[in-house]
Amino acid sequence: VLDMLKFNKVELDEAARTITVQPGARWHDIQNVLHPRFAVKAMQSSDIFSVGGSISVNAHGMDHQVGSIARTIRSMRVMLADGSIVECSATENADLFRHVVGGYGLFGVVLSAVIEITDNVVYRTTREVIRTDDFTAFFREKLEADPNIGLFYGHLSTAPGNFMEDMIVYRYDVVADQPPPGTPALAEPSGVTLKRLIMNLAKYGGVFQRMKWYAEESLEPKFEACTVRSEALVEGEACLVTRNDPMHDSVSYLFNDLQDDTDILHEYFVPRSRFASFVKGAREILANQPLQLLNASVRVVHAEDVALTYAPEPAFSLVLYVNQSTDEEGNARMRKLTRAMIELTLDHGGRFFLPYQLHYTADQLRHSYPEIDAFLARKKEYDPDELFGSTFYRALKLLAA
Repeated sequence: VLDMLKFNKVELDEAARTITVQPGARWHDIQNVLHPRFAVKAMQSSDIFSVGGSISVNAHGMDHQVGSIARTIRSMRVMLADGSIVECSATENADLFRHVVGGYGLFGVVLSAVIEITDNVVYRTTREVIRTDDFTAFFREKLEADPNIGLFYGHLSTAPGNFMEDMIVYRYDVVADQPPPGTPALAEPSGVTLKRLIMNLAKYGGVFQRMKWYAEESLEPKFEACTVRSEALVEGEACLVTRNDPMHDSVSYLFNDLQDDTDILHEYFVPRSRFASFVKGAREILANQPLQLLNASVRVVHAEDVALTYAPEPAFSLVLYVNQSTDEEGNARMRKLTRAMIELTLDHGGRFFLPYQLHYTADQLRHSYPEIDAFLARKKEYDPDELFGSTFYRALKLLAA
């Protein structure tokens, strides 16, 4: 096992507007280095992950304009299976670059990466409740067309009677290029105990799911942390934050000591024009099965030029957070749900995200990722003795055989 977490050096080049980072560096720590002047361009919506892990899955997050981390990597130093060290980028040793980014750690060890950063701009935060069926038009007309919107995400209702019917659109509009003098250091999210309580109660469904939606829709705005306070930037009752603030979230409220259940992520990518139909089908599947959907959110991805891409064309992604018991019955229910959701995704010309549980069938893998044979063949060329392996890799080989 390679434990890279202590291999975590971060070097900031202000003139080049880049950071050179080792793979064990976590985004949480990188943000503390960059703040208050600079910010990360692309990462997951949670900051707990390492740079190496994010590169291996070609992570994406709240910035709907930037897209995935692949678009922000200037270059990487990679150690291959034979011990040689190769510099690669989108233009130098590009084939290796396309297989390391989104290659699940199977092609080499990332020793360092030069990654673009951006200004830690100041945003005005707003939220709006819309019908989920209207999201595609809403994004096209109000979000995509406005370059002043720096971050965005959407949360769907999981409450009975309004199950995935409504969604809250969170948006962050630029009001200043730099935070004012005296901007405080990044703080940890507040209300962790209450958020954890609400999330855990939601696992029992019914009234507790309604309570969770009420908290998201009505209570959260009253307790929102507005970190930028400057007379020059105040816009009435506007809540102002820097880019680093919403991205500095270690989701501590999701960490539990519960022994008999666990929470599982899914993510499905579908062409943008087919999103409304896809959500309608997902609503029917999720409402008619026993597992509790704790959270459903929407992200935006662009076409990605990596070897095993989850987005061959611009897509919306639906991210699901589902609770299951840890016994065999819970596993069986999750397997059935996962396969049903993948079938729906394939019917809509989409793809599912590979890094989660290995519940998909060989046929589903091939239909979603027709490049899988070429990907595995290239793996053997770079690593003929299969030095870099994993449970995930062994499963892929068996499914693709």
